Amino acid sequence: MSISVHPDTPQTRPLPRAAEGGVASGEAGPGIRTRLFTKYVALFVAVVAVALLANGLFEVLFYYREHKAALIRVQHEQAEAAAAKISQFIKEIESQLGWTTQLPWSAGSIEPRRFDALRLLRQVPAITELAQVDSSGRERLRVSRLAMDAIDSGIDLSDDPKFTQAVAHKVFYGPVYFRRDSEPYMTLAQAGARKDAGVSIAEVNLKLIWDVVSQIKVGEHGHAYVVGPEGRLIAHPDISLVLRNTDLSGLAQVRAALAGGAMPDALQEATNIQGQKVLTASAPIAPLGWTMFVELPVEEAYAALYASLERLAIVLLGASIFAVLAGIFLARRMVGPIQALRTGAERIGGGDFAQRISIKTGDELEELADQFNHMGERLQESYADLEKKVEVRTAELTESLEQQTATSEVLQVISSSPGELTPVFQKLLENATRVCGASFGIMNLWDGEGFTIAADYNVPPAFAASRKDVAIRPHPESALAAVVRTNQVVHVHDVKNTPAYIAGGSSLRGISDVAGARTIVVVPMLRESELIGTIAVYRTEVRPFTDKQISVVENFTKQAVIAIENARLLNELRKRTMELSQSLDELRAAQGRLIQTEKLASLGQLTAGIAHEIKNPLNFVNNFSSVSTELIEELKEVLQGASLDDKTKDEVGELTEMLRGNLEKVVQHGKRADSIVRNMLLHSREGSGEHRPADINAIVEESLNLAYHGARAEKPSFNVTLARDLDPAAGMADVYPQEITRVFLNLVSNGFYAATKRKESAADGFEPTLSAATKNLGNRVEIRIRDNGVGIPEEVKEKMFNPFFTTKPAGEGTGLGLSMSHDIVVKQHGGTIDVNSTPGVFTEFIITLPRMMAAGGTPGGKI
Repeated sequence: MSISVHPDTPQTRPLPRAAEGGVASGEAGPGIRTRLFTKYVALFVAVVAVALLANGLFEVLFYYREHKAALIRVQHEQAEAAAAKISQFIKEIESQLGWTTQLPWSAGSIEPRRFDALRLLRQVPAITELAQVDSSGRERLRVSRLAMDAIDSGIDLSDDPKFTQAVAHKVFYGPVYFRRDSEPYMTLAQAGARKDAGVSIAEVNLKLIWDVVSQIKVGEHGHAYVVGPEGRLIAHPDISLVLRNTDLSGLAQVRAALAGGAMPDALQEATNIQGQKVLTASAPIAPLGWTMFVELPVEEAYAALYASLERLAIVLLGASIFAVLAGIFLARRMVGPIQALRTGAERIGGGDFAQRISIKTGDELEELADQFNHMGERLQESYADLEKKVEVRTAELTESLEQQTATSEVLQVISSSPGELTPVFQKLLENATRVCGASFGIMNLWDGEGFTIAADYNVPPAFAASRKDVAIRPHPESALAAVVRTNQVVHVHDVKNTPAYIAGGSSLRGISDVAGARTIVVVPMLRESELIGTIAVYRTEVRPFTDKQISVVENFTKQAVIAIENARLLNELRKRTMELSQSLDELRAAQGRLIQTEKLASLGQLTAGIAHEIKNPLNFVNNFSSVSTELIEELKEVLQGASLDDKTKDEVGELTEMLRGNLEKVVQHGKRADSIVRNMLLHSREGSGEHRPADINAIVEESLNLAYHGARAEKPSFNVTLARDLDPAAGMADVYPQEITRVFLNLVSNGFYAATKRKESAADGFEPTLSAATKNLGNRVEIRIRDNGVGIPEEVKEKMFNPFFTTKPAGEGTGLGLSMSHDIVVKQHGGTIDVNSTPGVFTEFIITLPRMMAAGGTPGGKI
């Protein structure tokens, strides 16, 4: 391995100070080399270890899966094969028994049948007793190994399941029972093919199944056994377990199999009767209702897997040691060349482009050094190429300027021709074709089924004539069809190589053969992801468009969509403006009349209320004036006479004080009457007067009294409970008092109306109630007016502040009350008015007013 750094030419320029410092810093090389050495060794060891560990883990995982799948397959095959052997064992007994049911019963057939029965007992050791019953259910013959033979015993078995089930089903398998709680037996009954052949009933000793079970091999230490429907052990390689009438229903695998929960494609890990962990599989023995189990110890089942893990650990340890050694060797060979590259890079960074790095390692490091050398050469050449690059950049800027100019021209056409699409489309298409260096262009509009040509530019006359006023139905494999399906740009490099052209699509044949197009770009015009048209530009030579050119066409399509949308909106605006202009003239006349009607209605209500209010203070004036006159007379009488003593003086003082109090009340109620009259006059005038600080609580109280007495004057039977919760801190606010009074009167009157309406339909005991509350909110004040009337539905709430909208019957409302109230509060005072309501329960209006009106508040009540 050869490493050196040397100048390539004698004209090497001197290094700047920074570069010299960089070379000097090479003294720190050992430190850098040590760090790189550690990194490479650690990285190499980590990569090898991770690769081996991952490979080993995957290998173990796959081996585990394959091993488990093999265990599942083998054990289930063994269980099924063992179940088939047991079933075959019973079937052979059944076949031997069938020979005794071939002949019908007759008077002289007892001895031959007894001979056949004895021969059957010799041939089939599992049968310990054979009984033959005639067709009527009477026992005619019984031959046994364990008891005396019986002939014509006459025992009636006609109702015994052994007889009835055999006759009905030709064969009967009785439940397993244990004779003397030791040996397992079962009853096997078989009926003859003929009705008069009777039934043969055999008692089968199941202990002999041991011969079958003991021959089933499951691994080295596994075994198979048979369990009955109740969980009793029927057959087991350990015959002593069978003879002890062992109950295995407590084992989890037996319970699962008997309950039908064992999955045919899964192994169940459980504990056998000896307490050993085993993998078990089961299979049913048809048609006896028994279950065959095969069990294999877990340690034996996974022995191969454990051995594989041990091998993996040994291989991983050995590979790690090898990786450390190999990493040290490779790191030593890599750090030296890297240091040389570092030094050379510092020299190049310092401006010495003529120096060259020589590394002879025969690997990528040598190739990297060559790349450094090439880089130095290219940097030297870059000064000579700078002018050329400037020219290229100038050309790019010129192209960009041309594109911006084209866009500007289109925007000018759009602004100078509002609502006219033809000149906009023509200018768009012209600029898109010119900027992209295309031969011609076409703009199509999509109607959901086909395309129509909206504009074209520089299209060959022969092709234009063939497509004029013709709806375009694109071929399924054409570019237009692809745009319809995907709403994406389609770039066809050569039309004649497309499937649609080869298949003979008329549209593409016309484009290519008549118009001469070879390369096409079709860009969709989308409005909210909906296709409305396309812009397509064509070249007569095979020369694909660049991404930048396609981007320019996409920009033009967006401008086309904007122009179409603007034209649509402009037409709709013109139409809507004409309609609104006609209706506005009609509404102005109606609004003037209705506003005057509303004011007159409010004035009449106010007049009735004020008349009632004036009556009470005038009564006070009259009464206290009369009383004051009498007191004065009494004072005169007391003063008559001689000198006044102390008592007389006290009486005179008392009467004087009473007289003073009465006079004060006269003055108070006189002022109240004057205020009422003044407010009536202000309310009846046109306009809203001057805004000034006013007591909000006083305005609310006055509005409640005016509205209440006005309603009583209009309808003497009217009665509503008034509730007040006026915050003393509500204080003063800068308002138009008469206008705010008008708002409160309107809302209170509506509340009276709603509460009265509910009372008309409510049950006895309903009490109409209206409450008014104020609250200090700092620089704002809140007023709430709530009634327990019929409420306001949601659909009405959306329109309730609209002019002329009312829910009252004709003649009872103009529909301007809430609209005027909204304008007074929001527009004139800069406040807010909101409503909360539950139909059939309540309605509450919430008004918030600023303490000080904004400088730009609406003057003079012109809202």
